[in-house]
Amino acid sequence: MSAPTKHMRVGAIDIGSNSIRLLVADVPAEGNGHDLVTVARAGESCRLARGLDQTGQVDGEMAERAAHLSAEFVRRARSLGAGYTLAGATAALRRATNGADVAALIGARTGVPVRILSGEEEARLVYQAVVSGLGSGARRSACIVFDLGGGSTEIVSGMGSQVGRWVSLPFGAVNLTERFITSNPLNDSEMEAIDGEVERHLMHECAYMPETAPILAGVGGTVTVLASLDRELTAYDPAMIEGWTIRSARLEELTTRVARSTTADRDGWVVLGRGRSDIVVAGSIVIRRLARRFRSAGLVCSTHGLRYGLARLAAAEWSRPLGEGPPVA
Repeated sequence: MSAPTKHMRVGAIDIGSNSIRLLVADVPAEGNGHDLVTVARAGESCRLARGLDQTGQVDGEMAERAAHLSAEFVRRARSLGAGYTLAGATAALRRATNGADVAALIGARTGVPVRILSGEEEARLVYQAVVSGLGSGARRSACIVFDLGGGSTEIVSGMGSQVGRWVSLPFGAVNLTERFITSNPLNDSEMEAIDGEVERHLMHECAYMPETAPILAGVGGTVTVLASLDRELTAYDPAMIEGWTIRSARLEELTTRVARSTTADRDGWVVLGRGRSDIVVAGSIVIRRLARRFRSAGLVCSTHGLRYGLARLAAAEWSRPLGEGPPVA
């Protein structure tokens, strides 16, 4: 199939450790891809990382749910005119002993092969997606970008769109919750354990990254929750979150508030999506520690995560001359 001449309408599916996300976007056929236009986006909870630390495998029920959701998202992308859809999976399938089998199941159910991304591939795609989404200011500045997922956290430093150092750390909001949190609200020892685990990895694996950054940008569900609380939103609105800066003192206040919250407290937060109430506590502790390690004026919030990087990759592959690129779907 040849690519259209003015723009390419593509689909991108991010098969994450806690959720599965869809993006349908128009990407210019010529240019650098910064002018991507969102046509539709969606996301559903699917905790592929549930119990992974204990069993080493993705649970069969969650694998079936992932296949069902992914098939629905592929159908939706095609109904909206996407000529090529790309699906990428992250930490849960990278780590699971049955990750390749789960990827094959999803691929068979959807007709779209699932790529299990390496930590480096994920980090690079996320960094470039976030910086592109934040606009020309970010593309001219030194940046540190993090993506807090369910089973891993990617941290990337760079200059503008150019990626510098990167790490993919083996913790996320799901596995930290399962490992450390049993109380409601969590107690001091649980908070200290999570904070210590994150600090230990940052100390050893981010030692050569800058201590300060003109732009510290974050993406992920917990970032979205913090931005929505800061803006006092009554409904999720990506346009109100993208590029919003939570000043450092306010970020410290918000992350502590979330970390100390009870289940009942969080039930009253209308912006907290289904399947995130329990894990946002650990997520907020991670973000607080990241902000202390990478000092900046505040946290710049992004909604342009991995699926936006996958969409640009899909467009690049689709536009290759016949015989040079995948397209597969």
